[in-house]
Amino acid sequence: MPETRPAAAASFDPAAFATFRFVDVAIDEASATVALRYALDDAVTFEETVSFPDVAWPQDAERRAALRRLAGLLHLLAGVSYFKTAAPPTIVLEPGAGPFGGRLTPRLRALLRDVYTLGLGEFAYVNRLDVRERGAWPAADDGGPGDVPRLAPTGRTLVPIGGGKDSVVALEVVQRAGRDAVCFSVGTAGPIVASIAASGRPHALARRTLSPTIGEVNANGALNGHVPVTAIVSTIALMAAVLHGADAVAMANERSASEGNLVWQGLEVNHQWSKGAAFEAAYREVLGEELVAGLDYRSVLRPASELAIARAFSRLERYHPVFTSCNAVFRLDPARRRSNWCGDCPKCRFVFLALAPWLDPPALRAIFGADLLDGEGGPAQDDGFADLAGLRQHKPFECVGEEAESLAAMRLIAGTGPDGAPVPGQEAVSGARSGPSPWAGHAVVARLREEHLAPLDADPAQSAALLAPFLLHAPAMAALPDDLRPAVEAVLGA
Repeated sequence: MPETRPAAAASFDPAAFATFRFVDVAIDEASATVALRYALDDAVTFEETVSFPDVAWPQDAERRAALRRLAGLLHLLAGVSYFKTAAPPTIVLEPGAGPFGGRLTPRLRALLRDVYTLGLGEFAYVNRLDVRERGAWPAADDGGPGDVPRLAPTGRTLVPIGGGKDSVVALEVVQRAGRDAVCFSVGTAGPIVASIAASGRPHALARRTLSPTIGEVNANGALNGHVPVTAIVSTIALMAAVLHGADAVAMANERSASEGNLVWQGLEVNHQWSKGAAFEAAYREVLGEELVAGLDYRSVLRPASELAIARAFSRLERYHPVFTSCNAVFRLDPARRRSNWCGDCPKCRFVFLALAPWLDPPALRAIFGADLLDGEGGPAQDDGFADLAGLRQHKPFECVGEEAESLAAMRLIAGTGPDGAPVPGQEAVSGARSGPSPWAGHAVVARLREEHLAPLDADPAQSAALLAPFLLHAPAMAALPDDLRPAVEAVLGA
């Protein structure tokens, strides 16, 4: 279906649209490509494609049925990128939409409602637009999902690789468990390809091509902002798992992702909502009960904090020269895209801070190209690091750790005085330095210690607070499959 695009110079008035329409989803088996089609009223249409290179569409009935249902789910979740351009009051599902031909089960409807409200919490806050009053979904159909296809076990696990430290640690856990690991990525950004090459594991690839219309309407007045992209990538990964003969997808979402940034008008705003435990639980339930049985989806890092993951990553030295978590590397606009760490964003600061308790200044300078804790890389380092721990204002809208663990990392590297003597309780943190911190005299560290950290050392309760980020969350550990629990303990435990 050809796209109807607004003229390049035309204005785009979000208030002019009454409905967002899920038109249809089409699969081209010969090219292993899925086309996802949407419209705002009858005026503007969008078509996104997701392709899976170098893999044949399966011939067996169960996997084909699984892929059809997953493509339908992808259609509903990826629509959030286009719905947000106008956030109209009503959502319409055409007969060719979604996994059940335009119908919604109660469980699936509830998940979608959360994705389009809680998943758009940051978008709502930035645009001062209450998404709870927009996008009314059709009523649920109690007819049920029908016969759910069931996949046979294969022992192969797909591990999405994003180019950063977390996915590499997740891969280490999966391999430690003795599973046949296959790396997966959406696109071929440099850090992703380099990390997969360093792993020595096979690479399953998908390519997502956003509708060209999105750039045009954004330039002409459409609403814009953050979307719950992990929900979309997860579904693409599940399709890739079926195509490449895997029976599980192992995500790298840590427990820190469940912490919100702030509450606005009663709506919790969490930049990482679709990485959080609540989304994962609801998504797993819809997947297993209504879409595909025998295809596991879970984060293998859920018991751990970002700080514990950074400690584990500090030991994986072969990845240090190639990984990058900075979002500037992954910008869609090639003119604004960087090849490495920018050194002046919340993501760069957090990763630098999380690794500092385990790596010395020369090692981190070699990775980042600058010493961010000495004020290099940009003029905003002092306030930027303080914000990570909530010492100045709310945690930045980025994929960064909990405020408490950022504070713990600061205390570990600052010490109790200008000489960086160990803080009380540091001896309980496995892997922490026993002697003076080499970071103690760095400009940002000294200011943080003087203005924020020194009073904490006199509080006996802070010893427990320092240890807390390194304790694996017992309920999340218990929820893991039997083979993954000892692997998580070995990689991330004390």
